[in-house]
Amino acid sequence: MEVALNGSQSNCTLNRLLSSGTNKSNTPAGLDKLFYGPRRSYLPSVVLKPGPSLSQGLRWHHTHQTLAVESSLKSRPLIPYVPPGPPLPGQLYQTLTFYTVIPIPEDGLEDLREEIFLQLVPFEITGRIYLAKDGINLHLCAPVDHVQAMQSVLEKLVLDRYGRGPDGAIWNYSCGEPGERVFRKLKVAVKKQLVADGRHGTWSVQDADIPQYLEPKEFHKRLDEVGDSALLVDMRNHFENEVGTFKTAVKMDCTTFKQNMDLLDELLEGRDKEKEVLMVCTGGIRCSVSGRYLRQKGFKDLKGGITSYGRYIKANPEAKSHFVGKNFTFDGRRGERITDDVISHCHQCNSPHDHLTNCANTRCHTLFIQCPTCRQKWHNTCGPECQEAVTVGTGSAVSKPYDYHAQVRPGNLLTKEISRAA
Repeated sequence: MEVALNGSQSNCTLNRLLSSGTNKSNTPAGLDKLFYGPRRSYLPSVVLKPGPSLSQGLRWHHTHQTLAVESSLKSRPLIPYVPPGPPLPGQLYQTLTFYTVIPIPEDGLEDLREEIFLQLVPFEITGRIYLAKDGINLHLCAPVDHVQAMQSVLEKLVLDRYGRGPDGAIWNYSCGEPGERVFRKLKVAVKKQLVADGRHGTWSVQDADIPQYLEPKEFHKRLDEVGDSALLVDMRNHFENEVGTFKTAVKMDCTTFKQNMDLLDELLEGRDKEKEVLMVCTGGIRCSVSGRYLRQKGFKDLKGGITSYGRYIKANPEAKSHFVGKNFTFDGRRGERITDDVISHCHQCNSPHDHLTNCANTRCHTLFIQCPTCRQKWHNTCGPECQEAVTVGTGSAVSKPYDYHAQVRPGNLLTKEISRAA
C-alpha cells in the first residue's frame, strides 16, 4: 500500500497519532514502521511504504529517501514525525527569535526536547531550537495565526518551569512584515553549551549581574551622545558585519564566537574597567554571554543591544540610523535591510552588492557575496572549478541552506580561490 502525505493530510495523520498514542498497535494504515531516531539533532522519522506518490510532498530530514535508525533504547517511546508540507498559497509567516540564559537540569534536556518538538509540530513551525544546561536559544518561523500558540507552548514548557532568567526572555520579531517561510523544517537539538565561547566555568548561569540592556530608543540616544568616543564592539562574525554594521563599531574579523571572545580579551587588555563598553549582536545572546564574562573580569559599565534597533529605525524615519546596510539573518533571507546603504562588494567582480549566497556546487558550498551578473556568468557558483562540476553533473545545482563552516573571508587567502570576473 502506498500513501502520500502533504499539506493538511500530514497534519491530520500526525494529530491522529498524537491523540491516540504513539505505540505500534495504533499505527495508521500506510505507515510501515515507527523508529525512534538517533539521539542527535533530529527526532524520529516516519517510515512509509515506498512508492512514487511519496515525492508529491513529503520531505525527509536529509534527502527525499526514507531515513530512520532503530534505537537500542527500547524503553523510550516511539515518536512519529511528518515534516511540514509545502507552504500554503497566500499563507504569511512570522520570523522571530528568543533566548534566555537559565539553568536547566542536564538530565532533563532530552525529555524537554521531545516535549517541545511534539507540541510545536501540529502548528507547522519551522526553524531551529537549541537547548543546553545553560538555557534556550531559538530562531523560528510560524504561520501568523499560530504565533501566539507557539509562544504559549514554549512559555509553558520552559519559562514556567525554569524561570525567565535575568535577561528577561524577550521575543524579538523580524524587522519586516510577515512574508514567506524561511526554514524548511523544524530542528530541536541538545547542545553541550548554548553558545560556544570557549570560556567554560568563567561565568555563572545563575549570575544576575548582567549587562544593562538598553531599549532601541535609549541605545540610539546613547550613540547620539557618545559619537565615536565610546567603545562599541560588534560581537558578530565577519560575514555578518561585512553587509551591515554600526558606523563606529569595532568589527571582529572572526569566523566563530570563540575567536570573537579571544579578540575581545585582546581588545580590552589594559582598558580602564570603569569605562563604558557598548556591545551589539544579532539576537542578543552573544552580548549576554560576553557581558557576563566581562562582569566576571571586573568591567562595570556594560550595555548590550539590540535586535529590535532595525524596527525602531523603520518606525521612526526621522531618526538617523547609526546602523548601515543589512542585518544578517541565519535563515533563507540572509539578511534584513535596515538602510539603503550597500557597504559590501561582490566577491567576484567587486561591484557594490550585499547579498550572501552559497556556491551551488554542494561539494563546495562556500558562502560568499555574488551579484546578479556574476551569478548568471558563473551559474551560481564561486568559480570555474565549481561551475564545471555543476554543468557536467559532478556537483549539484541545488544549493543547500546556509553553512557557516564554508565562508569567504575577503582579503585573506582562500583554500580555493574565488574566480573574479575579468
